[in-house]
Amino acid sequence: MDRTRYDRLAILFHWVMAALIFYTAAAILIADDLPRGAFRDLVKTTHNSVGALVLLLLVLRILWRMVSTAPALPSGMTVRQQRLAKLAHFGLYGLMAAVPLLGLATLFLRGRGLEFGFFSIASPLAANRTLSRAIKEVHELAAYALLALVAFHIAAALWHQFIKRDGLMGRMSFSRPSPAGQTP
Repeated sequence: MDRTRYDRLAILFHWVMAALIFYTAAAILIADDLPRGAFRDLVKTTHNSVGALVLLLLVLRILWRMVSTAPALPSGMTVRQQRLAKLAHFGLYGLMAAVPLLGLATLFLRGRGLEFGFFSIASPLAANRTLSRAIKEVHELAAYALLALVAFHIAAALWHQFIKRDGLMGRMSFSRPSPAGQTP
């Protein structure tokens, strides 16, 4: 195994979850601007179900991470940069768990279930609109914090790619890098 790169399953988890998180954020940001009706309801419903899928994939990703080996960070990273990278990843994982859990709590406390099209999960909680509204506020703040941390993550990856040129982004790429000095 190439110890400078993540394995294919870890890479798949990363990019699928990135796409799903992007979808959930975009869907809910545009949902309130859509006219009331079936399409708006579908966007909101898929926001909820895709958020739950993110949580499930996160659990699988953490389990996979526990049994697989992560590549070492580039040798040129300072101890401070390594700590910051670990702290940022810890924050990403924490918020990727907190945001959908808070979203599910909001949904269930509204007395609504989770719809997946071909099956649904009924709310296991008694409806409590007051608590639901409070948790929704925390859910939204956590979601914005997640998006800010994702933006930091992207900025750091781009900095490594174009400023430091240390090949860090290649760790999460499906394609194999060309040997030094060769063009594909």
